[in-house]
Amino acid sequence: MLKKISLLVLCLCLAPASMADYLPTDFDANSKYRLDFSDLNAVLRGSVLDMGPSTHKRASKPKKSTASRVTIGNPMPSRLEGNRVMFDKFEDTQIVFLANMRDDLLAVPGQVPIERLDRDEQLAYWFNLHNSIVLAKIAEEYPITLLGKLFDGEDPDAFYRQRVFNMSGTMISLFDIQDHVVSNWEDPLVIYGFYMGAIGTPNIRNTAYTGSTVYDQLNDNAVDFVNSVRGTQVWRKKELRIATYYQRMAKQFPNFEQDVLAHVKKYSKKGFLNRVGKVEKVTARIKDWHIADLYNGTFASSGGSAASSSRDAMGLNIVSGLPRHVVELLRYRDEKNANMKREGKVEVEEYAGNGSS
Repeated sequence: MLKKISLLVLCLCLAPASMADYLPTDFDANSKYRLDFSDLNAVLRGSVLDMGPSTHKRASKPKKSTASRVTIGNPMPSRLEGNRVMFDKFEDTQIVFLANMRDDLLAVPGQVPIERLDRDEQLAYWFNLHNSIVLAKIAEEYPITLLGKLFDGEDPDAFYRQRVFNMSGTMISLFDIQDHVVSNWEDPLVIYGFYMGAIGTPNIRNTAYTGSTVYDQLNDNAVDFVNSVRGTQVWRKKELRIATYYQRMAKQFPNFEQDVLAHVKKYSKKGFLNRVGKVEKVTARIKDWHIADLYNGTFASSGGSAASSSRDAMGLNIVSGLPRHVVELLRYRDEKNANMKREGKVEVEEYAGNGSS
């Protein structure tokens, strides 16, 4: 027994803390290879509910029924933000499809070595692989409400840290993919490509990343996240509270407070930029690990249900008795979109950055 324990300890000591230095970093700037993400595109287009840009206003506390003291929905001020995945619609065959799609992406380097791709194509691949792993995992676990334990960076046993994915003979984890990208791409925009299933993390998009569009897509996600309650809040005019997600990506911000503040200013819309200009302190305090789905992982209703009419990500009309927190979310989305159309606003407002990569 002592011998077996000693061997185990030796293996653990020899195992790298991160695979970032072991994953391929070479690339072909003149590569003609373009990866096909049509399966992932089909999944995203059919299951992602676009909530539109944030109003950057904290949601009021959810109303409680006089018959119940229990809040079924997400109580956080960021609960109305972020695109939603319609996990409630996934059937067993679709969950299997997600797992197979994940495995197909893991097998790509066995067909076309990563080193034969150009840098942008590699970046799109890493994001799509990461996000396919997350989609498959959450679909497998659903219904689930809080995702923090799955993505706990300090817990070596958390799903986020488990090296259970075989990429051409190399066992990798979600953390390894993130660390590889953050360590080898210097642009802070790359932090916005990782879907982690929760409202307090960057948006999932309704199309896959591609080499030709990846930086435009990341730029959109950056503007969305920076100008949202789940990403930033100004307190008492002098303090900028930011998402703890930025701490997770601290490699991109060596002088953390100074660099994050400059980054936020770069992607702030004009109105918010005026407020950020008075900030003297930056603190990472915002987090919301509630699942970014329609039901908050809970089909029960607090205080009964109400009738609602809307269309889901698949274009299907939703008209039924829905839980109160679902009705609130759909009503918020529809009213916000209606107001934007009535006022003639465009979705992308002026912001400080130039959007270049």
